[in-house]
Amino acid sequence: MSNVMTRVQGGIEKHVVPVINKLTANYWFGIVANAVLYIVPFTMVSAIPSLFNVVRNFIPVLPDLTALNTYSFGLVGMFIAFIIPHSVCIKEDDKGRALIAGFTGVGTFMLCMNPQAVDEGVAFEMWKFGSSGMFAAMVVGIFVGAIYKFAAHHSFFGEDSVIPDFVKNWFDSIIPILLSLAIAYLLTFLAKIDVFTVIALLLSPVTNFGQSLPGVVFIALVMDVFYFFGVSGWAFISVTLPITQGGMAENMAAVAAGATPTNINAYGLSRYYMIGGELNTLPLAFMMLFSKSKKNRTLGKATFVPSLFNINEPLVFSTIVNNPYLFIPVILQAIILPANAYLWLQFDWASLHTQMFAMNFLPNAVSAYFLSNGDIRNVVLVAVNLILAAIIWYPFFKVFDKHAAEEEEKSEAELKAKREAKRAAREAKKAAKLEASGNVGGDTENAMTSEGFSVKTGE
Repeated sequence: MSNVMTRVQGGIEKHVVPVINKLTANYWFGIVANAVLYIVPFTMVSAIPSLFNVVRNFIPVLPDLTALNTYSFGLVGMFIAFIIPHSVCIKEDDKGRALIAGFTGVGTFMLCMNPQAVDEGVAFEMWKFGSSGMFAAMVVGIFVGAIYKFAAHHSFFGEDSVIPDFVKNWFDSIIPILLSLAIAYLLTFLAKIDVFTVIALLLSPVTNFGQSLPGVVFIALVMDVFYFFGVSGWAFISVTLPITQGGMAENMAAVAAGATPTNINAYGLSRYYMIGGELNTLPLAFMMLFSKSKKNRTLGKATFVPSLFNINEPLVFSTIVNNPYLFIPVILQAIILPANAYLWLQFDWASLHTQMFAMNFLPNAVSAYFLSNGDIRNVVLVAVNLILAAIIWYPFFKVFDKHAAEEEEKSEAELKAKREAKRAAREAKKAAKLEASGNVGGDTENAMTSEGFSVKTGE
């Protein structure tokens, strides 16, 4: 088993990890990944109306707080269109134009929405501002960012110009603004191209796969395998989050329209297969509390409570990463738990997610309850997958724990033997010193007696 793991790890480190490292080190991948992280607080704020709406199911007279969700989570697409060009200017050390670049991204993004003229003015489709338009926002943001990236190294003015910097930024920003808006205008109003539809069509193979059973399992498997080798699932968030948030936005829109939601892989599906954090480590942390190994038992005490709130990096990096005893359960739970959750929802044994609830540090059962608009069956699904995860982890952990305990006993025995050897060496050295000291005293006395006898005889 150890040899197999060594070959697998060697193959991944040689052929796969360099590709992932190259991808994550890519300029635009890093910009987009950071942009996605910026919108996380807005998705968390949307948990407030979701919590409130569950209460409204029982007390209908309470006010509707959906607007809080509409203007937080419902605007994340527009926020992305702002953040990407802004981040490009920051990265290019062109901070003076960072805000202007962000504003240009928002204007270009809205222009690509193909707003329709109505009697009251101009009408936009609200769904395009949110996570359903996130892929389009990323494309527009990268497009505007690329223009500003080029402009960051070109100016109408020389370095020795006496014109104030803010005035330089005004004039130097004219070309990027005009170019961004002009191209969006040509595509939308003259060429009559619906940018959102084209992007959705191009990415439909990815999004459709992400909504399928094989897609859900594949995503979980890839993330977990890389996490086993120390690469966090956050590396894939720029790909996974638009799929899950887009699915949630469509489900929410369907419910608002009185229709039936259809997306199983909506935001929060991972609550059923990341129990205690990625790799489903909550049952493992519990088992470690009763380990034979002192080290495992100590780690269990230190990590069990954080695991309840899905904080498991200390446990993963201290116990699981590159541990050949735990590779097989990582693979098994990455396949079985997502598949079980998907089928459970597909067979309508629990509700699809229709309420945005991004408090990911709450226990999974709590999140599942609110994401499903208060369906207790989703809590049952968390419990079922928790039991499955425990069953998967148990036999492999017992073998690993036995090996760890034996290694500790062996180390303790070796350490004890070394201590005994050092103690014996110290005692032998001490005895040798005492013996040497006694011999020196005896020789001196004999010498004095002999000398005294000689003198007396001489008299």
